[in-house]
Amino acid sequence: MKLSSIDIVRYITGITPDDSDVPDFFFKKILQSRKYFVKRTVLIEDLLKDDSSLREYVESGEDRYGSFGGDPQSDIEPDPHDIDLPIVIFNGEVVDGYSRVSTHYHNGEKNITAYVSE
Repeated sequence: MKLSSIDIVRYITGITPDDSDVPDFFFKKILQSRKYFVKRTVLIEDLLKDDSSLREYVESGEDRYGSFGGDPQSDIEPDPHDIDLPIVIFNGEVVDGYSRVSTHYHNGEKNITAYVSE
């Protein structure tokens, strides 16, 4: 099943708290691309190797899900089921799901589900 760029933007905004951490810039680029996204299982190591910003985030140890010492200052109460939602990869870059990647990685998992642009 393929999802359109409109579907992906709706997906991201639907699962993200009111203050989205995905810049509007990415939403515009995704919508203008008119690309389709397919659900795939991807290797976390490949994501970390290809994306230095994601690697820095994962290495920082920040965790909004609280499984390995999340931020006690945070007012955000994430739904624990969110951890299993697919991340979004657009043009080879993770645009939504840094925390999910980090949590899966620190839990020793090798793979994560993603919507990947074609």
